[in-house]
Amino acid sequence: MDERDRLRARKTLERGTLGIGRPAPICLVYPSPYHVGMSSLGFQTLYRILNLQGIGAHRAFLPDAWAPASLPWPQPKQSIVSYEVERPISSYPVLGVSFAYELEIAGLVRMLEGAGIPPLAKDRGLHDPIVVGGGPITFSNPSLLLPFVDVLLCGEAELELPALLDRMLACTHRPARLDAAIASPHVVLGELDPGSFSELPDTAKAPEECLPAYSAIVTPETELSDMFLIEPERGCSRRCTFCVMRGSTNGGMRILAAERTLALVPAHARRVGLVGAAVTDHPELERLVADIVASGRQLGISSLRADRLTPSLLGNLAKGGYRTITVASDGISERVRAALRRKIREDDLLRAAELIRAHGFHRMKVYEMIGVPGETDNDVEELVRFARELSGIVRLTLTFSTFVAKRNTPLDGSPFLGVSAAEARLSRIREGLQGKVELRPQSPKWAEVEFVLAQRGPEVGHAALAAVRAGGRYADYRRAFRELGAAHRELRFGDEQAWARRKGKAATRVGLPMLPAGL
Repeated sequence: MDERDRLRARKTLERGTLGIGRPAPICLVYPSPYHVGMSSLGFQTLYRILNLQGIGAHRAFLPDAWAPASLPWPQPKQSIVSYEVERPISSYPVLGVSFAYELEIAGLVRMLEGAGIPPLAKDRGLHDPIVVGGGPITFSNPSLLLPFVDVLLCGEAELELPALLDRMLACTHRPARLDAAIASPHVVLGELDPGSFSELPDTAKAPEECLPAYSAIVTPETELSDMFLIEPERGCSRRCTFCVMRGSTNGGMRILAAERTLALVPAHARRVGLVGAAVTDHPELERLVADIVASGRQLGISSLRADRLTPSLLGNLAKGGYRTITVASDGISERVRAALRRKIREDDLLRAAELIRAHGFHRMKVYEMIGVPGETDNDVEELVRFARELSGIVRLTLTFSTFVAKRNTPLDGSPFLGVSAAEARLSRIREGLQGKVELRPQSPKWAEVEFVLAQRGPEVGHAALAAVRAGGRYADYRRAFRELGAAHRELRFGDEQAWARRKGKAATRVGLPMLPAGL
């Protein structure tokens, strides 16, 4: 099945599609395949808002064949078209690109270049689309995007994107549209001239009347099959030191009343997903879950805290279709969790395991993170001991990521553990557990690539472009990163601003990291 046939087949399965057969000035482009992009609540929300406000928006996604991390490039160019009217994305006045995290930069390069659009902003001409970039990545390191976007919109875009489009589309020519774009304090231009960058802007915060975010389209062809997504809260009040969405980011946690959330669930939705950084901290969560399940719908929740599980909540989750309960530990020992301000203790996880077994769930899955600064072999031994204890209560899966320091967090500037050390640590854990626990480790190699992309400035975008064109393999990124010198970054966002205000010894902070060993 080619991409055009796949598009048409997917469209027949959608419910709630907007803009079919109608003109639109913007195509919202997602730099990952359809099944990923259609699971993005932010992407769906902007699509819904732009269509309901009358501006109009269409959608396009990275072709499935261009999704592998390693891919010989260039592939033959193809006409990447929008789902609503099957129009080539190269013909739209504006492309809006949403980024969730750093490794999606490869998808953007392939999508633009494969569609015949110069991937670098400085190479685009008068008749090329204006590429507007934004999304969750703008809360940590949007510098990576500056070589590729004509316009960068930082923060929550529900109010800002429609206003930006109104200003731009009131002008008839590309240069005037770019001049009009920068009227907002949350917008800057990308690298339109080689080596020329504006100061990064403050992040926008959507007013309460723009909340909650919720789906426009329900479809089985997503990571979250046939699920209507809605956000009962936004942000987080907690202060975990590794997390971009910690309490200092964009004003902490904003809670929506249960009635408002429930009233937006459409009658045709048979599955409902509650999405947010801290859903289990919602004071009315038990009522939300009970009402959704009582309506005969299945349920999903994006994040469960082990210390927030109760018998009634788990009972309703079981009725709502849950078979596996997933919680996050993150730090692999009590000491590490305390250092991360994670505030999850062994007692919380043990109690959660007992409740999960008592309610008949098939499995408990726990997210873990190795490579946190200060982590030692003793912490690894504690993880092995405790995981064996948990597995004696309930069938257990541990999912491992390797710690990647992010900007706009207190751990910004912390070094990467290293690929060899991470692989050795995972091997030690595997040997210690002796097959009693299922392990699902993510690749330390790609975590290292993410680390460099997350910690550097705009120059790393150019390195990523070279790596993708060379084939997108880990070795290609290593080769491209070797050409980079020491990191030079403007300290700008969130916690970085707090450091900048300190004086004397209080201003001392860990130096910016050099490249990981071997790069």
